[in-house]
Amino acid sequence: MAKVVQVLKVVRNNWKKSLFIFAVTSYSVQYGVDKYNSFQLMRGYCEEALRYGEMPVLNGSRPRQITVILNPVADKRKSRKNFDKYCAPLLHLAGISVNIIQTEFEGQARELVESLDEIVDTIVVAGGDGTVSEAVTGLLRRADGDLAVQRKFPIGILPLGRTNTVATSLFFDSAKVKMMAKATMGVIQEITKPIDVIKIEVLETEDELPGKPVYCLGGIQWGAYRDAYAKKDKYWYWGMLRSYVTYIFMGLKSEESGVSWQCKGHLSYILPCKGCSKCVQAVENDKSAHRWWHVFVQRQVTDPVSKDYSKVINEHCGSKLEQDFSTVDMSLTTANVCPNCIRDGDPHIQVAIGPPSVSFPGFVWEGWRRKYGKAPRTEQVLQARELEIRPVLKNNSENTEHWISIDNEDYEVKPIYATLLPKKVHVFYTPAESSS
Repeated sequence: MAKVVQVLKVVRNNWKKSLFIFAVTSYSVQYGVDKYNSFQLMRGYCEEALRYGEMPVLNGSRPRQITVILNPVADKRKSRKNFDKYCAPLLHLAGISVNIIQTEFEGQARELVESLDEIVDTIVVAGGDGTVSEAVTGLLRRADGDLAVQRKFPIGILPLGRTNTVATSLFFDSAKVKMMAKATMGVIQEITKPIDVIKIEVLETEDELPGKPVYCLGGIQWGAYRDAYAKKDKYWYWGMLRSYVTYIFMGLKSEESGVSWQCKGHLSYILPCKGCSKCVQAVENDKSAHRWWHVFVQRQVTDPVSKDYSKVINEHCGSKLEQDFSTVDMSLTTANVCPNCIRDGDPHIQVAIGPPSVSFPGFVWEGWRRKYGKAPRTEQVLQARELEIRPVLKNNSENTEHWISIDNEDYEVKPIYATLLPKKVHVFYTPAESSS
């Protein structure tokens, strides 16, 4: 008992050193536990991947080949290290031939997919939301893009970025290592599912030529909360408190400082429709030349039985609704990342419009809520199949840049037309009940 009392006295008289030692010890123990759990997790996944690699290969057939488009600067340049540690071993154990192409500049993933003409079985995108959006845009911009997705050309997504919104919904796990391993196993197991895509076109102005469309899988954000999230790295010196102080400092800034406190504009939209004689057209049979991806996609002997939409009547299909809006926060979301959008009803884009104004305490509190994954508070929620947004900027904002996020990538605020493409792209995934 005397020794215990003596130890307590030493701790009390040297409380700063004791607190430091306790913090270091706690961190070391937790670090060791995490490393051990990751080791055990990867061991299980490696054993599972090896079973696929030991499967016999038919005479005359070649091993499966995939091309990985890797963004090496994703997740603060940790993506290549994480790929080599958690993804590549599983692919090699499964007997897959891996060709890695590293991007060197922004937008190169799109260019690579657009120009790809070599024989591969699968394209796998290793990076964050922005890299995935670039790859999907490149695929759908191809001259044979519509035909490729019609034949269910699959894309793999390895969540190696800082923001992996779509991957999180595909692999149902927030733990980074487990999500990377599950995503890799999805590529190995070749389980696919169709997901929605939003086609975004910048509307023409008098002094601009029309550009090519951009495609996204997650959605679009515009407003003060988007601006705060995009600038949180500016406060890196706050360490773990960065995500909290960002909303405090951004809440004190004005519209002229680049914070979109007043997102004003005109919104026109067309209501969702599951399919009718007005909006569904028959797809012509493919009689085009042989393409690079035909080698791995089995041609259908007979066309599948499809629903005859020529007899489906929807009087509201194509009807356009319009309204003006003024808000501090606005988002367009697909069912891929919005659980409330996943239903048996008509495919749609969910348009969430926030309050017209917010107080400083309210802005900070709402930002902190969102950090913990809470659903944004909205005042109006709409459903649309197609929509047009024409923003109205202040006259004195010509020298102030305003931005929106498309799959967490920055784009200048301009008039846009967004169209939902339901179940347009097929991606690899792992079912929720599948675990290792």
